[in-house]
Amino acid sequence: MFEEMFKKEGNTSSDNEMDRGVRLVCEDESVFSALARYYSQVEEYESLCGMPVRLFYPEVEQEQSISLDVVSWRNTMLIPDVQVKSIPPEVLKEQNVICVYRTDSEENFIACAERLTALQEDGSDQCARPAVLCFADADSAKAYVCGSGLWAPRQSQVVGATWDDVLPLLASTKRNLRWLSGEILPWEEMPVRNSAARGVQLIFRGSKELSMFDVMEKSEAIAGCFADGVNVLWQIEVHDKNEILVFVAQPMP
Repeated sequence: MFEEMFKKEGNTSSDNEMDRGVRLVCEDESVFSALARYYSQVEEYESLCGMPVRLFYPEVEQEQSISLDVVSWRNTMLIPDVQVKSIPPEVLKEQNVICVYRTDSEENFIACAERLTALQEDGSDQCARPAVLCFADADSAKAYVCGSGLWAPRQSQVVGATWDDVLPLLASTKRNLRWLSGEILPWEEMPVRNSAARGVQLIFRGSKELSMFDVMEKSEAIAGCFADGVNVLWQIEVHDKNEILVFVAQPMP
């Protein structure tokens, strides 16, 4: 049962993991309210390059308080491709994660991705910063930020793949530009077959009555929609809907 799994997971969280928050820059304020369900407190912060900013605090016990100075912030920016040129490079470099989505031509989107990955410091591609996630459209990008448990505190009802697992799978680097698309499926449906996929992240949502067997069986079936050897990572989240979020990474043209 999901319930037993989350109890076990909750007992393994460390204090450092629990003190991670998110500083999100985004023009669409509906994203703020959707992400807020993972956190005990949301605070308006000074705008950045004319865009609204919110601070999302980790959950703490009611009798405890938390200081901005002790929170480990994941600086995250959600922006359209056409806006990238207007943001100073030094601001972009300060981000841990840049989620950019296509609104312009394919050619210009590739140029935008190249501009962002050129900001990454040399070193291991798996640790390149800022991490650049390039989405095919706004809906996929917003669904990822709102629905991915990667932004959630460790003590929330999300278990499975971690940030370190997902970055090498989905993030673009100077030598490897990746195009991300997403969809939300009912449990009984399957994603479209995609032989071009190079990585897949699944987020299984459902009630605590669902079992690990349900997840494993469905995960194996979904993996069959992609080529042999494609890495498929998954997370599980207790949710009021039974649904699967599917995010697929494939090479840019």
